[in-house]
Amino acid sequence: MKLCFLTLLGLSAVALAQRPAWNFQGGFRGLYQGKVVINEPYSGVGVTASKRTLADGNTINESNCVKVYRDTSGRTRREETRNSATCSATPQMILISDPVAGVQYVINEQNSTYHQFTIKTPPAGATTTTTRPTNPNEVTTACASQPIAGTSLTAECTQTVTTIPAGKFGNTQAISITSTRLYSPDLQIVIQSSRTDPRNGVTTYQLSNISTAEPAESLFQLPTGLTLQQGPSARGRRAQ
Repeated sequence: MKLCFLTLLGLSAVALAQRPAWNFQGGFRGLYQGKVVINEPYSGVGVTASKRTLADGNTINESNCVKVYRDTSGRTRREETRNSATCSATPQMILISDPVAGVQYVINEQNSTYHQFTIKTPPAGATTTTTRPTNPNEVTTACASQPIAGTSLTAECTQTVTTIPAGKFGNTQAISITSTRLYSPDLQIVIQSSRTDPRNGVTTYQLSNISTAEPAESLFQLPTGLTLQQGPSARGRRAQ
């Protein structure tokens, strides 16, 4: 029993350690998890970067790259390359979500294995309404819309400034956090975003090489020659 517990604990630690560095709700990763968007195919390359400056002047820079695809049916594919601003031809992980078939694949091409999960998603085209409580210390304003390169679409721009009052967390002075977002209401994805927080530094996301052409059907199919693995995947979920 003790050995089993230690084994499970070790697997959990590995799963957590391998999680992508950023997973901000509503923005930086480009795709809204659990939301099915149909009739709006696209592809692109997204880079998330963060920079933190330490008290001694030292800096920490991190970057993750992801290739993203979505077809007319709402199926999605993500090819994740961690710790790099350039997407690799052999990414650490490929995630295929097929809401039509109700299945998700987490693929590791480097060792020719995959995990398979049954997924439940809202019906295609369904909308969900989330009401956030009003924050009196948060001000959101509209900024100039921008054309999305490579398309005929336009991204809407908003800027949000959040102020943490002095003394809220032991801070002697107020802390100002600024977030800017370019969002495509047509594609329903974030094109560009940034967040400047004195406590955590600057985090940015940029989606480039955007195309609204239909991606190849093969991108959303499980490749041949892979071995099905049981147990938790790199995302910490247990295979079905």
